[in-house]
Amino acid sequence: MASLVKEADKVLVVSGDEVCLNDIEDFVIAVKQHIGDLGKLLTTTLSNLKKENYGASTLDVVITILKQPCTKDEFLGEALRILKPDGSFVIYEPLQTIKQTDTILTYPERIFRLKLSGFKIKDTECGNLDADMENKNFLKKIYNDVKDVCKILANKPPFEVGSSIPLSFTKENMSSTKKENTVWTLDNLVDEDLINEDELLDEADLIKPDASSLKVCSTTGKRKACKDCTCGLAEELSGKAAQETSVKSSCGNCYLGDAFRCASCPYLGMPAFKPGEKVILPEAQLSVDS
Repeated sequence: MASLVKEADKVLVVSGDEVCLNDIEDFVIAVKQHIGDLGKLLTTTLSNLKKENYGASTLDVVITILKQPCTKDEFLGEALRILKPDGSFVIYEPLQTIKQTDTILTYPERIFRLKLSGFKIKDTECGNLDADMENKNFLKKIYNDVKDVCKILANKPPFEVGSSIPLSFTKENMSSTKKENTVWTLDNLVDEDLINEDELLDEADLIKPDASSLKVCSTTGKRKACKDCTCGLAEELSGKAAQETSVKSSCGNCYLGDAFRCASCPYLGMPAFKPGEKVILPEAQLSVDS
C-alpha cells in the first residue's frame, strides 16, 4: 500500500459499476489505515464520478478498480482535473496484451489513451497484478475469477493544465559569454567569413568560348543537327550557306492573309503580300513598344 498512498494523502477510490462494494472493503480499509487520521478517503462509483463534482486539483491520489475494461475515457479527463499537480492515478483493470476478435481494450491501448489524456506513465510501476504482491491480497475477492488483471500507475504533470510562464529575452537572461551585440548588421562583418569570388573561377572559366561551339539546334538544344534539319544548323555546321527556297502554296491563298490561310500555313501571323513577293517585316513591328 505504501507504493500507492502516503500518510496525510487525500485519496479517492473509484469502483467500476460492476464491482461489489463489499469486495473492495478490505482494500478501502487498508488505504484508510495507511493515510492515517490526517488523510482523507473518499469513495464513489465510475458512473457517479462526474456527478460528485469534486473540486479541481484537490486530490493526491485517485485509484480506479475495474472488473471489466472501460472503453469510455471521460473518467480519464475527470481524474486529470481533480488531481493535484504531480498527483498519482492508479488503475486496476483486466486487459489483454494482444488484440483479439473479442478483445474490447488492450493494455497498449490503455497506455496510449492515458498519454493522450495528458498523463505521464511510470513504466516501472505498470504490469500484471501478480507482481503487486503488496496489494494483491486486498483485491483477491474481486479478481478471483478474472485473468490478465493489470496495474497501471500514471501521474498528472507537475503543473496545472493551462498554466503559463512569461519568457524574457533581455540581455541579463542571456549567456554571459554573449555580452556583445548580437544583432547582425553589414557593418560588423569579419573579412575572413567572406568568400573571394575570384577564387571560385579557374583559368578555364576565363577563356572566351568559340562562337561555333555555341551553335545549337533550336529544337533539341544540342550541337548536333537533326536528320531533317530545317533551322539551318546543318548547313551552318558544315560551312555551307543555307539555300533560300521559296515556299509554294498548295491552296494558292497564302498571300491573301490569315483569314484565307490553312491551320498549318507557314505564313500564319504574317501580313498579306503579292504573289511571288518575299515577306519582309518593317523595323517598326520588330521593336518593343516603350
